Amino acid sequence: MLRMSFGKKKARVASTAVLFAAVSLLFGTDAGAQPRPGAPGGKYEAAAADPLNCWWKADKSSVRIGEEFTVTLTCRSAETAARRTVVNESLLDPGAVILTPYRLKGGSHARDISRVVPGPEGPVTLRTVRYAYTVALLGEGFFGKDVPLPPLEIRYHVDFVTNTGTVTTGKERVCLLAPLPLRVQSLVPRSAESIREADDDPFGDSQQRRKSAITAFVAAGLLLLLPPGVLLPALVRNLRRRRVRGSDGAAFGRNALLWRLKRMLEGIGRRLRTADWDDASVGSVLTALRVAGAMALGRRIIQVPVDPAVRGVEGQLAFRRGFRPRSKVLVSASLTPEEMARELVSVTGAGDVGARRSALLAETQRAFAALSAARYGAAAGPGGRAVCEAALAQGLRLVRALRREGIPLAGAIRRAGDRYRLGRRQWRPS
Repeated sequence: MLRMSFGKKKARVASTAVLFAAVSLLFGTDAGAQPRPGAPGGKYEAAAADPLNCWWKADKSSVRIGEEFTVTLTCRSAETAARRTVVNESLLDPGAVILTPYRLKGGSHARDISRVVPGPEGPVTLRTVRYAYTVALLGEGFFGKDVPLPPLEIRYHVDFVTNTGTVTTGKERVCLLAPLPLRVQSLVPRSAESIREADDDPFGDSQQRRKSAITAFVAAGLLLLLPPGVLLPALVRNLRRRRVRGSDGAAFGRNALLWRLKRMLEGIGRRLRTADWDDASVGSVLTALRVAGAMALGRRIIQVPVDPAVRGVEGQLAFRRGFRPRSKVLVSASLTPEEMARELVSVTGAGDVGARRSALLAETQRAFAALSAARYGAAAGPGGRAVCEAALAQGLRLVRALRREGIPLAGAIRRAGDRYRLGRRQWRPS
């Protein structure tokens, strides 16, 4: 029994050790293959590690004697805040490149493309340079042979930038491109390791397409704006005709007149903060109370369009209308404090809205009577200024209340609130 238990225990220990060794080997291998924590992977590490990567390709894998084809050279440099790669592009100019035995007949250089990607030491700017060369092979001894493009040397140096902005130029380096295999009158060269399709979209074509897209976008915007611009004058004329046919002869509508009354009373209040009341200010506030009270009681408002040079008399408010041509409208109403008091007796309101409106009109009538007495009755004194200021404040409250009543949404919200409060009072437990 003891021997069997000891054997089982020994086998269990051995199996545990083997399992632990396998797990350690597995995770140790994975840990060695994984990048260090915090470091980006893949192409960003390669882009940050190599200051310059260059490759080239031809648009054809086989050529004929004298046939022109295009060879594209692409170089991508990686630049950081502390390191800059400077390529000697003067040696890559089509007039300076030598590709013997091929004859260089021309070339082009498209605008560089830059892209910022994250790197292990901060943002890395990938700058791509592309040259396209037009090449032809001339000679009788190349038929049926592999004639590769000769190797190309690309010279560059790396500048190091310190924290203080000092730039230190590094020594010149060489990036050597391997020979590019080509077959003369053959489908695939013997030394080619893979078949790659040529890039049909060089940088110059993408730039041209971008310009064409911008031009098309602007043209489409102009075409979209053209129909509204043509229809707008006709719509304005139609609206003016309908307004003239449906107008009741008033120069201002209800909301427009209330807005002008509000602006006039607010302007008087701002001006009289640092000045004394005069007869013109008292008369303007009194006329504004008369007009607002008449609107609240549903009485007729007199609006007389006149020439801008005409001056109104006492009891009339002058308001400007329009821009071109600009005109003047004299606004007045025939209402006295006594008439307003008599009409308020017959005005009965139901619910909270009617009660608030009745109370507001009653306060306005008292302020109207007090200001009328101060204007045409006793001489103004220390109490006269308080009366004028109270009348001005009451006129502003009445005008703002009338403006709120003219807004459908505000009226609906107010009526809903009144119904809610009325329902709470009716269903409140005793």
